[in-house]
Amino acid sequence: MIDGHIHYIEYMGMDRLNQVIEDFGYEGIALQCIPSFHGKRVEEDAFRFQKQSRIPVYVFGGLDRTIYGMDEEELGKALVKDAVRLMDMGCTGIKMLEGKPNIRKKYPVPDFDGAVWDAFWDYLEGEQIPVCMHVNDPEEFWDERRVSDFAKQAGWFYDESYVNNEDQYRQIDAMLRSHPKLRILFPHFFFFSEQLKRLGGMLDTYPNVYIDITPGSELYYNLSERQEEAREFFEKYQNRICFGTDIGSRVLVAEEETVLSFEECASRFRLITEFLETKGDYPLRPDGCYITAENRAMHGLGLSEEILEKIYRKNFLNFIKK
Repeated sequence: MIDGHIHYIEYMGMDRLNQVIEDFGYEGIALQCIPSFHGKRVEEDAFRFQKQSRIPVYVFGGLDRTIYGMDEEELGKALVKDAVRLMDMGCTGIKMLEGKPNIRKKYPVPDFDGAVWDAFWDYLEGEQIPVCMHVNDPEEFWDERRVSDFAKQAGWFYDESYVNNEDQYRQIDAMLRSHPKLRILFPHFFFFSEQLKRLGGMLDTYPNVYIDITPGSELYYNLSERQEEAREFFEKYQNRICFGTDIGSRVLVAEEETVLSFEECASRFRLITEFLETKGDYPLRPDGCYITAENRAMHGLGLSEEILEKIYRKNFLNFIKK
């Protein structure tokens, strides 16, 4: 099993992440590098972890967000230069959190279909560099009636002062039409767990696009509620779906430095694997770690061993061309 979506910073505990790897039997992991709450870059931390690890560690480096203050001509060149810098460091690919609405509000990130990005997308497409790009958030984060208290407390309720999710989807569609061979993975099911036909249409159109099953828990609640449609989706697109947990993400974005929680890691892992592997109904109960919602009946997919092997391992290696 390869976990393609983990976050790491040294104060969370190198020994703790090593223990998680041992406990879950991981054969490889990808460290998706985003700055900490206080802005610390984590690529060097990731490479130090890679150096001591007994399993393959794939590092996806994050762009330098300070460049977004440049004028358009300078920024276009700086984006390519920074991508080259990350690849020269030894990164497997590029991690982009620029599509998360609160990041776009904090930094003057241009629209992704704008001309300023063309040379950057050209470089990534031409070199077939894997990109993991977070775009949007759950659609209820734009709806004050539906957004959770947790999301509000995290600063993830998006009013009119934030980029609109449908506008960002339009930008990504235009970008992909201009760069149809871009090798790109959209985590969290592209936040289309309630719009599987729309997501399937994108996968049908762009053969180098992948998605991952990294939670938000709403992803699994939505898929569970449309069990048969979800099972058909996983069977049809079994070669394009990757495994990921987002382990370490809460540590990285927390204001206070803390260590990795074994209990939260196990809760994330269990949420995903139970849903994929269990055939039929099973109970999901809050555990005080990651699962905090009320008791609910889940409707598992019971995927075949062949499909699970692709999701758990093979698809990520195909995505990074290993």
